[in-house]
Amino acid sequence: MGLLVVAGLVLVGYGLYRNSHNPSGTASSAAGARAANGAVGYFSVDLPVPAGSKLEQMTTAGDRVILRFTGGEAERILVLDPQTGQVAGNITLVPQSR
Repeated sequence: MGLLVVAGLVLVGYGLYRNSHNPSGTASSAAGARAANGAVGYFSVDLPVPAGSKLEQMTTAGDRVILRFTGGEAERILVLDPQTGQVAGNITLVPQSR
């Protein structure tokens, strides 16, 4: 049992080490681009949502932020790129006709 605990700790340590070195350089280059434009860590964006809808849930998936709106015309899911604030995807849930 002790061997399993040690092996688990080694795997967690390896995962943390690997994530801390970010070989693709994506996050650091995006941060550098924001710093060069004068927008260090802050942005403001107008997000279009249907009238009468309310934000029901917010979560992350990979490098995206997922927002779920209810009410209004139909339920809607927006996928955002948190580095730019741009809408990366829009899903409108419509009832299936029989």
